[in-house]
Amino acid sequence: MEGALQALLQNYPDPQLHRWVMETVRAFRDRLQHIVDPREKEQAQQAALILIKETLQQWSKNPPVRH
Repeated sequence: MEGALQALLQNYPDPQLHRWVMETVRAFRDRLQHIVDPREKEQAQQAALILIKETLQQWSKNPPVRH
C-alpha cells in the first residue's frame, strides 16, 4: 500500500500532504493489524488505499488555499 502511495505522492510536493498521507497510512496499519481474516484484511487495505487515492485526486483538483 505504501509503495503505491509513494509513487502517487511524487506528483505532489506539498509536505503537509505527505505528512497527512503517512499519518493516515500509519493509523490504518494500526487498525488493520487486529483483523485476523486475510480476506477481510485485504478488503480493508484496499478500502484504505482507495480513500487516500481519492483524497489525493480531490486535493489535486482543488488544493487548499494558503493564507
